[in-house]
This record gives sequence, C-alpha cells and structure tokens, in this order.
Amino acid sequence: MPLPSLVNSWKSIVNPIEWSKPDPEDGYIRFYAPPEIDGIVEAGLVLTGGTYSQHPDWHVTFELSVAGLAGHRHTKLIRVDWRDTKGGHSNNRRKCAGDGKRVPETHLHSFELNWIEAERRMKRGKLPCAEAIDQELQSFEQLRSFVGTRFRINNIGIVPRPDWVYDLFQ
Repeated sequence: MPLPSLVNSWKSIVNPIEWSKPDPEDGYIRFYAPPEIDGIVEAGLVLTGGTYSQHPDWHVTFELSVAGLAGHRHTKLIRVDWRDTKGGHSNNRRKCAGDGKRVPETHLHSFELNWIEAERRMKRGKLPCAEAIDQELQSFEQLRSFVGTRFRINNIGIVPRPDWVYDLFQ
C-alpha cells in the first residue's frame, strides 16, 4: 500500500497494549502495536509509544512507521513528541524549505511536512520537519486522543497510561 494511503486510512489496533518493563539502564518503557486497515494487518506497519518510567506525564512519543522499504529498516511516517524533557528543537533549514523555526517541547512531525510528493518518498532523516501543535494537551488522555485523530486510529483508547513511577519529591 502506498505510504500516503497507510497514513490516511483509518486503522485499528488489533491486540491489547502492554508497556514494556523499564530498561535497566535508563528506565525507558515502550509498546509496539501492529494496526490493521480494513481487517488486514499491513506488513511492517507499526504504532509505537515510548516514555521514561521515572518522568510521569513527560517525554512521551507516539510514532507510526513501516519496515522494509527501499532497504531501510524502518521508514518513519508521523510522530508526536509530548513534553519532551530536552525542550523543543529547530527544524533543519535545508530539509524544511528554509524554515529553521524552533518548535516547542510538544510538537508534531507530520507526514505532510516530511513527504516529498514529486519523488513519492519521505525526506531523509528521522522526520526532520516539525510544527507546534495548536491545541493544549494537558494530560496523557488528551495526548492519546490527539494521536488517535492525527494518526487515524479509531480505537486508540485501548492504549493504557504508561506504568509511570510517581514520586512525591519530584
């Protein structure tokens, strides 16, 4: 299926989602979920999520990617970064049409900004172009709902809150 169709088709998560155990080195937790489109699981298409178990309500990433295209291990299609602990970043001036603007800690690496229609491919790099999100995402549930809409995943609600470790002294 062409990349624009993978992104623009409505998808469903087929299996229950479980966050991984924290990585022993950095505490990072993640999930992987292959979505289906019209009852068919597209080969290599995967929804991932990740965050740090010790940073509740911070540094959450959702990404849709596909494996095995043109010799690449994964082609990233769309990503949301929510409350990135490193803050925002600047867009690459060369890759993002001369736009070196800085995006805030919550931003969207949209398919549209990173797709080169004339060449029918994604821009090189890890989704180099991003934009601010024009709505307030104050909770994980609001983020999850936003992801469901932007990634076109109709049952995004089955993604549970991460297994964050809450500390009274943070």
